[in-house]
Amino acid sequence: MAPETSTKIPNRGDRVGMTDQAGLFEVADVNMLMHTVTLKSTDGQGLSIRNVPWTSLKFQGVASR
Repeated sequence: MAPETSTKIPNRGDRVGMTDQAGLFEVADVNMLMHTVTLKSTDGQGLSIRNVPWTSLKFQGVASR
């Protein structure tokens, strides 16, 4: 079953995809006021994407800590 877009509140370390971008990302920061997150690429290239709305996230699972 494919992951679905959700209004779940993300947490740091969550593994997510985005509706408009290929790849897997990790939630690096959560802005509770604006309902956005900063995502960090999991492929090791150091890509960060800021101000991503929660509604565009597809939850994959929780990162091992």
